Amino acid sequence: MNDQNQYIAAVHDQIAKLFNDNNEDYTFDINRIDATQFFIGMTKANALIYNKLTGDDKSALEFTYLTNQLIVQDLLEKGVKPE
Repeated sequence: MNDQNQYIAAVHDQIAKLFNDNNEDYTFDINRIDATQFFIGMTKANALIYNKLTGDDKSALEFTYLTNQLIVQDLLEKGVKPE
């Protein structure tokens, strides 16, 4: 498994624990959350992590612009045409 797939799996597993009522990290009932607010919160949290890792001071909007560029770059490197 390459680094990117390891990151995907690790982040997915940690987020999934928030919704697993059999886990000590259980925080949210997946059937009762406001998905829009959850994804906004997750995006803002990712921007905070990015800023901490890089020392930058990007807003959540600037961060999403950067991540979109990185996704397109990743797809192009893999030979997949973005739709």
